Amino acid sequence: MTDVMPEIAALVAQYVGYSEGMNFEGKRSLWDQDDPQPLLMPEEAHEPIIGWAAINAYWSKSRVIMESLKSRSANHLARQIAPDLAIATYDMRWVATLAGPANVVRKPIAADVRVTALLRRKPEGWRFFHLMEAPIDLLGMARLAAEQTARESAL
Repeated sequence: MTDVMPEIAALVAQYVGYSEGMNFEGKRSLWDQDDPQPLLMPEEAHEPIIGWAAINAYWSKSRVIMESLKSRSANHLARQIAPDLAIATYDMRWVATLAGPANVVRKPIAADVRVTALLRRKPEGWRFFHLMEAPIDLLGMARLAAEQTARESAL
C-alpha cells in the first residue's frame, strides 16, 4: 500500500478551506461526481444527506442561513484500504455567524467535530463519497449553551 496521507491531508485542507466564503461548488468538486448516492452527514443534521439533489439543497440552504463560515482541520490520519479506496479521519473546528437583520448584533457560534471520510481514487485524485461529522464533546456543548442561556436570561 502507498502512503496516501500527504495527498489526502492536502485534499482535506483544500476542502475545509472552501468553507471560507462558503464555496460549496469548490467542495463539490472534491467529491466523486460519478457516485450516484454520495453521503454527507453534517454534525447538525438529524439524518444523513444522501444523493446530489439533497446535498446541493443542504449547501444552498447553508448559504441562506449563514452569513459567514470558517473552518480549520487538524490531526489528519488516512489509510488506504483497497487500491482505489481510503479512509480518513480528522478533527475540525467551525465558526459560523448566522444570517439576520443588519441592525442586530450576532455572535458567532462554533463547534469542534470529528470527521470520518471514505474516499475513492479517481483519475483526478482522491475524492470523497462519504463524509460524516460527529461532535467531540456533546456534554461540553450542552453546558456552554446552558451557561449562555442563563447569562442572557439574567440580563
